[in-house]
Amino acid sequence: MAARFSQTTRSLAQDVSRYASITWTVAGILLGAWLLWFCFGTVTVYEISDKARLEVRQTSHHVAALVAGKVASTSLAIGKDVQAGDILVELDASSDRLRLKEEQARLDAMPGRIASLRREIEVRERARDDDLESASAAAESMKSRLQEADAGVEFAKDNERRLAKLNANGWATTVEATRTATEARKLAASRDALASDLRRLQFEAQSRAHQHDAEIENLRRDAVALEGEMATTQATVGRLTVDIEKRLVRAPISGKVGDAVPLAAGAYVAEGKQLATVVPNGELMVIADFSPSLTLGRVRPGQKARMRLDGFPWAQFGTVSATVNRVASEIRDNLVRVEFTLDAAPPNGILMQHGLPGSIEVSVEEASPGALVLRTAGLLLSRPQNNTVAGLVQ
Repeated sequence: MAARFSQTTRSLAQDVSRYASITWTVAGILLGAWLLWFCFGTVTVYEISDKARLEVRQTSHHVAALVAGKVASTSLAIGKDVQAGDILVELDASSDRLRLKEEQARLDAMPGRIASLRREIEVRERARDDDLESASAAAESMKSRLQEADAGVEFAKDNERRLAKLNANGWATTVEATRTATEARKLAASRDALASDLRRLQFEAQSRAHQHDAEIENLRRDAVALEGEMATTQATVGRLTVDIEKRLVRAPISGKVGDAVPLAAGAYVAEGKQLATVVPNGELMVIADFSPSLTLGRVRPGQKARMRLDGFPWAQFGTVSATVNRVASEIRDNLVRVEFTLDAAPPNGILMQHGLPGSIEVSVEEASPGALVLRTAGLLLSRPQNNTVAGLVQ
């Protein structure tokens, strides 16, 4: 049997050995190439976030009602262009407007009343001055008459003394001496009466001056009270104006109405209720939220990224390239906020607008496959150890 099929056996042995060598050689080459790639090749490591969206660089503003009230009119419409200060919703302020008209009418009348009091004060002051001048003139006239009476009294007394001497020498009769003495006393009494009239005139002038001063002071007090009431009314007008302004919901910035609550005239709006969102016009950027453990220390400004939009399949429309601009250093809601700057115009067919969601991949490093395998193995091996240590601590 062995001798009969010896050639066939040798042929089969030689055939199997040749193909096997080629196969093992190719396999060795592929294995070596794979080992070289595994140890020295590089692959790009990405950190991925499914919570990414397009936003304008300037923050959107929410529009809310400052006070509660009934809607009088509204011009809210999604997509409407608005300018800063435009009235979006007007709440009913009829009672405040009527009160404002009432206070404004009262305020308008007060300057005239105050001016009238000021003029009356001036008239009273002039009357007081005129009265004082008149009293002074009367007093001067009375003083002149008093001086004249003093002169008459002196003359009568002097004449009385002369007649008394003549009567003592027998040159004048007693009747004449008595008549002269009586005339001197009458003149003295008249002089005393004039002096009393002068004092009365001075007291009356002083009393009238005090009365004028009291009336002027009352008028001044009324003017000050009116000025205080005017200031209070002005404050009331200002407060009512502010209250009316609070019932006008205005656009805080220029832009487009991105969201709006359906409202109709007569609807009731609660205080603080959000009515609309105004999206400003400006440059778009990408905002994404990442896990802190995979982001902090790894995602840095300047790294390249690509965004896939949910509404535009990337296989058909492609991706949008971006660059990391800023990375938050604080954690909020167990997430880290990262901002990206768009690098170029979007691919054809993609409409870039505020609020468009998607996912984003950030190129964080270049590493060999072997290093990535070792890193993954290290992480897997460290987990049970951490759990064991945690159990021991507990």
